Amino acid sequence: MSQQSESVLNSVLIDMARSFLQYVAEAWPWVSTQDHSVEEQFNAIAARQRQDVADIVSLLTVREHFIDFGSFPTEYTDLQFVALEALFDSLHGSQQIVCDSITSALSELSKDDDEEAVLLLTAIKTRQAEAAAALKELQEQLATPAAD
Repeated sequence: MSQQSESVLNSVLIDMARSFLQYVAEAWPWVSTQDHSVEEQFNAIAARQRQDVADIVSLLTVREHFIDFGSFPTEYTDLQFVALEALFDSLHGSQQIVCDSITSALSELSKDDDEEAVLLLTAIKTRQAEAAAALKELQEQLATPAAD
């Protein structure tokens, strides 16, 4: 493990902690009362990502590395008070950035022989890929009209 490993981990942490998924979860996107379960599922996906962030924080804390949580991009602030349905393209793009960041970090950490970080990010990569798939399922669920 090296200072470079911790920097790589912190970069992934920022990408997840300040992802569009996290922003939208904090901004309380609108869904109709019939789609309340979709909102709950969305919040569960965001909570899982927050747990992955916490897992990285734990490793960095053990390694006594300064943790930078970053900040949300300013372009997100234009997307307040918007229906969840209208946000999926941006959510998918942001989640792809998170997955790509993890893949890149895994490559770097493998070069550094940081097995502990590689194991952690491998598990996180799987969960974040599952989150991306779950977001697509939610989008399809919202696009399908409910039977009356």
